[in-house]
Amino acid sequence: MINSYFHNKYITAVTFLCSCFFMASCENNINEVKAMGNNKGGIDIGKDVAIYMSDGGRMTAKMMAPVMKKYLLDSGQMVEFPNTINVDFYKDSAIVNSKMSANYAKYIQEENLFFLKGDVIVYTTQGDTLWCKEMYWDQKTNKFHTDKEVVVKQHNPISKVYGLGFEANQDLTDIKIFKPQSNSFAIISDTTGL
Repeated sequence: MINSYFHNKYITAVTFLCSCFFMASCENNINEVKAMGNNKGGIDIGKDVAIYMSDGGRMTAKMMAPVMKKYLLDSGQMVEFPNTINVDFYKDSAIVNSKMSANYAKYIQEENLFFLKGDVIVYTTQGDTLWCKEMYWDQKTNKFHTDKEVVVKQHNPISKVYGLGFEANQDLTDIKIFKPQSNSFAIISDTTGL
C-alpha cells in the first residue's frame, strides 16, 4: 500500500516536470500566433496549365497558360493568369472554330466573367480578326464586350472597322461595334455585272 502511494506520487512528479520542460520550450510570440489566426489563405499556383471546358458532354474550349494563380483568401473566387492566356474555341469536340489570346486574364467566379487585357486578339479559322487592349468574356452568354477601342477585320465583305466599344459572340459571326470611327472601310463587290 505504501509502495503504491509512492508510485503514484512519483508518476505525478515526473508528469509535472515533463510538462514544465514542455511549456518552457515554447517561444511563440503572442502577436505571431494572432497573425497566424488572421491569415485566411494563400495562393495555389499552377504551371503550364490546360483547362478543358465542356457543355453537355461536348468540349467547347481549351484554355492554356504558363501560370495560373488561384487565390484562396476568398475561397477560390478569383483566378489570375498573369503571364498570357490562350484559348481554343471548338465548333464541336474536335474542330477549332476560333482562338483568343491575351497578355493577362482574371476570372471572377461569382460573376462567371473573365477580364482580359494586353494585346487581346480573337481570330477565326475563316480569317476574321478582332483586336483590342482589354475586354470581358462573359461565360453565361459566351460573348465578348468592351467599351474601349477595337479593330475588327472581316473577310466577307472585306472590311476593317475601327470603333469604340463592341459586343461579339465567341466565333465572331455576330459583331456589334457601338461607335464606328471614320477611318473604317469596307469593300463591297458589285453584283450588277456591269
